[in-house]
Amino acid sequence: MFTDKYYPDRIAAESLDTYLEKGWYRMGQSIFTTHFLSFDRRFYSAIWIRLPLDHYVFSKRLRKLCRRNEELFRCEYGPMRLDEEKEALYQRYRNTFPGVLSYSLKEALLDEEESNVYSTWEVRLYHEDQLVAFSFFDIGQHSAASIQGVYSPDYRGYSLGFYTMLLEIKWCMSQGMNHYYPGYVVPGYERFEYKKRIGPVEYYDLRTDDWLPLPQLSPENIPLPKMQTRLQILEAALQQHQIPCRYLHYPFFEANLFSFFSAPYLDYPVLLWCYPQEGAKTFLIVVFNVREDAWQLLQCATYEDMFLSMNAAYAASFDKKLFFLELASVDAVLCTTNDALELAEVVRACALPAP
Repeated sequence: MFTDKYYPDRIAAESLDTYLEKGWYRMGQSIFTTHFLSFDRRFYSAIWIRLPLDHYVFSKRLRKLCRRNEELFRCEYGPMRLDEEKEALYQRYRNTFPGVLSYSLKEALLDEEESNVYSTWEVRLYHEDQLVAFSFFDIGQHSAASIQGVYSPDYRGYSLGFYTMLLEIKWCMSQGMNHYYPGYVVPGYERFEYKKRIGPVEYYDLRTDDWLPLPQLSPENIPLPKMQTRLQILEAALQQHQIPCRYLHYPFFEANLFSFFSAPYLDYPVLLWCYPQEGAKTFLIVVFNVREDAWQLLQCATYEDMFLSMNAAYAASFDKKLFFLELASVDAVLCTTNDALELAEVVRACALPAP
């Protein structure tokens, strides 16, 4: 699955290490993974990254930033504590943030619960006696994950959000940890590029299930562009064999994260809809699976779910000529292949009759 979510009763330190190593991350009190994202109705790849800490040293530029801020701000560490002072600063930060944030720290970190299933620490920065920034990070046995950074808009010129990440890294190094996980970067979407500045990060490679140096990720191997290219190649091949199909985007690829039910939801952001029939309850879809590095023919069905009902207005805003707007579940994988002719023959043999 490219998207998944789990609600643990507690997360042991070694369990958090395992989740992080597989490209999972904290969301409220849940832990989730996704490899695709949607911003402003455009789809992107989420590339999970981490910083190896063994033999790591700050670059000259990062040392300069630290020296400047160390002269102005006092730093404190400790277990996470939510209080009125942090909440007031969070609300000031939230009001100037160019995006959507939870309405409170308690909602963002605890899903309004009273207890925390993670072991979470915080960095606090003070200018004289005034709290001007803080950040939270979850700690495992050998790794840590940066979760939330907040700073006063009055100190925007001091890069305090980034600086607290550097302070988290310093703390992790002092504890002998192996890896620091800052979340994901998003090729083609600049908001997350600052995370690359922390040092020589690695990325989680879907095909090898391994962590590789980020510079080795070539543009043609970014998952979503690779899916798009391979599906468009296949679309031309299927049409040459008189197999009707349509290349479409699928806005509900994150249903596994937001649905009220557990189901084998389709979680690909792009697809080929074969023998398209409006209103059909069962249908054939071709996807390109970057884990298998191959096309797959899927037998799918529409799925009735409150998730789609609650997002009916959102769905109606998309153009049906470009987007597949049925919430779909996967009944079976019928074929996995790199041979376009083989796939065409299987599609034709498996074509479903009209309902």
